[in-house]
Amino acid sequence: QVTMPAAAHTATVNYVSTPPVTTIDVMVASKNDDAEERVNKGNVMQGGGDLELGEDGTAAQLVGLRFSNITIPNGSTITDAWITFTADEVKTATANLTVYGQAADNPPAFSGEDYDISTRPQTTASVAWNSVAPWTTVGAEYNSPGLATIVQEIVNRGGWASGNALVIIIDGTGTRTAESWDGAPTQAANLHIEYSTP
Repeated sequence: QVTMPAAAHTATVNYVSTPPVTTIDVMVASKNDDAEERVNKGNVMQGGGDLELGEDGTAAQLVGLRFSNITIPNGSTITDAWITFTADEVKTATANLTVYGQAADNPPAFSGEDYDISTRPQTTASVAWNSVAPWTTVGAEYNSPGLATIVQEIVNRGGWASGNALVIIIDGTGTRTAESWDGAPTQAANLHIEYSTP
C-alpha cells in the first residue's frame, strides 16, 4: 500500500501598495502674500510688522495668507496640513478663530485695494479653531488645527495644477499676534502639507 502525500494547500496573498506620503513646507514669501483687512471699513493693510489673527484691539479683521508654488498634483490625497505661526506678542485671552481657503485655482497676491480679502470666494470647507491655546512666548511656534479638508478642496478643483498658489483666510474673535513677512521674513507663516498621489 502506497500512501500519497496530502495535496499542498496554497494561500492567496493580496499585496496592497500604499502610496508614499510626500511632505512640503511653503512659507509666505513676500510682503504681498500676507495682509489684514478691517471688517468695518474694508481697508487692506500690507507691510505691517505683525498679523493680528481675529481682532486688532477691538476691531475685527480678516488675515489673508498666500502660499505660492504649491507643488502638489491635481487630485492628490491630502493626509494632513497645518500652518505654523511664530508669536510676535504674548496673548492669553480667549480667542476663537475660523480658517477657510479661497476657492480659486491660482489666486493672485494681495493688492492692497479695499475689500481685497473679503471679496475673494471662500471654500466650502472651513475649520473652527476654537479656544486657541495661549501664546505665552514671543518667538515660539504655534500650529493651527488640521487644514487638510481645505487644501483638499482646492487641489481637487478642475483648474488646479502643481505649482499654483493657494490662499488661506482667518477671522474670528479675540487675538493671537503672529509675525508677518515684513516683521520677520524667516518667521513668516509656514504651510505644512502631507499628501499622497495615486
